[in-house]
Amino acid sequence: MFSFAPVIALLLAAIPVLHWYAARLQDGGGEILGLIPLLLAAYFALRDRKTISPSRPGRITGIAFLILYTIGCPFLPALLRAVLFIIAATFLTGVARKPGIACLILLALPWQASLDFFFGYPLRLITSVSAEILLNMIGLEVSRQGVQLLHAGNIVGVDPACSGLNLLWTSGLFTALLATLFHLPWKKLPLLAAAALALSLAANSLRATLLFFPESGLITMPHILHPVIGLVTAAIAFLILIRLARVLAGKIKIAPRSNASQKFQIFLTVTALAATVSPLLSLTEISTIHPSQQPLSHYEGQPLTPIALNPAEEKFYGDFPGSVAIYEGSSFKLIVRTVTRATRMLHPASHCLRAEGFDIGGKTRVTLSDGSRWLTYTATRNGKTWQIRERITDASGDKQWTEISAWYWQAFFKPRHAPWEAMTVMEPLD
Repeated sequence: MFSFAPVIALLLAAIPVLHWYAARLQDGGGEILGLIPLLLAAYFALRDRKTISPSRPGRITGIAFLILYTIGCPFLPALLRAVLFIIAATFLTGVARKPGIACLILLALPWQASLDFFFGYPLRLITSVSAEILLNMIGLEVSRQGVQLLHAGNIVGVDPACSGLNLLWTSGLFTALLATLFHLPWKKLPLLAAAALALSLAANSLRATLLFFPESGLITMPHILHPVIGLVTAAIAFLILIRLARVLAGKIKIAPRSNASQKFQIFLTVTALAATVSPLLSLTEISTIHPSQQPLSHYEGQPLTPIALNPAEEKFYGDFPGSVAIYEGSSFKLIVRTVTRATRMLHPASHCLRAEGFDIGGKTRVTLSDGSRWLTYTATRNGKTWQIRERITDASGDKQWTEISAWYWQAFFKPRHAPWEAMTVMEPLD
């Protein structure tokens, strides 16, 4: 009868994670795809239920991660809390002894926004550099500015949709699925995962290279062939991955199921109940909705003229938690992004400029006579150089940051200081 207590306690501890996960599935961010690996994990776990049981080291590891989850719940980001809980749960239930299933559960988490924030631009840069090399190897004179490819006056941009993040996530799902089907142990899984990463990058670079021809006007083809090219390159990568999984496949000795001791059950129950209470001590709060900011009429003594966002910019900022306004002065351009909560969608202006082909100069931090602190650098393209200044301030104007990462954690821990204002000033240099 008592054996149900740890299970119930663990389910109670999972409530905050499940609540957050359900909210993320409904926020319109495309994270609904996470249900695919979750359903696959459930199917394989049910299929292999007779061979899934926790080992003594696994129980100890699971308890350790559950304690970390309990301690970190009040202040760690939700995604990291979920990772800690899942690791704890897989060890405590014995699912960790099935690497493929454990990876499928982890892939069910909403990774897309984090991957885009940290790896979106680097992946676009890798793709554009690879495409430039391949195109020049076949005799085309193609140059690159940022993540834009130039040929005979035509510009083909490797936009966010072409970063390969979707292919990377799909490759991760395929890798976990192969590890499950071929019963790969943990020691062989990193080899398959590394191969999946390399094949994903190669496939996306090949796709971008092939699509350069119709996008630059060198050839014409029906638009329907664009996704077909992506599917074909991905299929080639996955076929190679299947072959590699077959080579790595080996037999795994399955340990017999053992019953948990009463002492372990008591410790697990207490720890899980503590994890259930821990979220109530959370140091963060959901920020309230703030009214939109009034348009600016002057800045640094100069009158401003508002500039309407173009359709591409409106689409890009469609999910931005706040507002974006662009102004033009007599000798400068001003971009004001008002943010209502901590978000990774607030990128440094240098990232956007670099993606548009600007060469970014060395960055320095300066303090002006009025006490304002700025991050300054130059941005050059086509022989024209701009002096860039950017900074972030809180609603009171007392706090200011010159780095997005430093602001993010302040905003995360102190949401009541919202809204924040990110300003970017662009001044042409003679």
